Amino acid sequence: MLDFDTLAMPVGLVVVVVVLGWFAWGTTSNVRAGDRVLKWLRDGLPLLGEKATMHWMGSSVLQLKIAKARNPYRNTETLFVFEPRDVIFLWLWSRLRGRRDLMIFRGTTSATPKFEMEIYDQKGWTTHQTERDVKKQNWAALALPEYPALQAYHTGNVDSRTAKQLVDLATRAGAKLVRVSIHRSVPNVEVHWLLPNPQTHSAHDLFTHIREIGEQAMRG
Repeated sequence: MLDFDTLAMPVGLVVVVVVLGWFAWGTTSNVRAGDRVLKWLRDGLPLLGEKATMHWMGSSVLQLKIAKARNPYRNTETLFVFEPRDVIFLWLWSRLRGRRDLMIFRGTTSATPKFEMEIYDQKGWTTHQTERDVKKQNWAALALPEYPALQAYHTGNVDSRTAKQLVDLATRAGAKLVRVSIHRSVPNVEVHWLLPNPQTHSAHDLFTHIREIGEQAMRG
């Protein structure tokens, strides 16, 4: 017969070793991913402004802020949200919910947009509440037949052509688009992508299109 009291100590030690080992591996993996992102950004982030401040928020979020950005933005924030690889149970649960490494851009434009719009992938882990929110506010739906995976809603004087132009800009650099958000309140522009592969995607191209998205948001 098994003696559970005798087994408790070695089993407990194994669990502790596994959890601590996974934590070390997960933290190191995210830090290395952040280092790759920072090298990649050198070719693109300066298009928004000369000086950026960097801050790690825990081991899963890398934040870069530009307080004085170039036109069409006044200030910007770029977040790289990594999977919570350092906590094994949280990582497994989040992956089951569809969470993947993500790049989020937020910007305050030089002039307030005259319309508001949400374009999003319903399968994105950051967009689960978006459809509920826009319907609660009675926003009108827009058709995007060229992008069947995306839903679009708006308020204000704007049409499907503007929505398509925004999606075209957001996808032109190749990164998989999850959300484009235009609001009169700050941040005026918010865009989510699955984390681009630094080896295959150009940061210069992506941030060029980020600037063009800001210009489109102000033009309407």
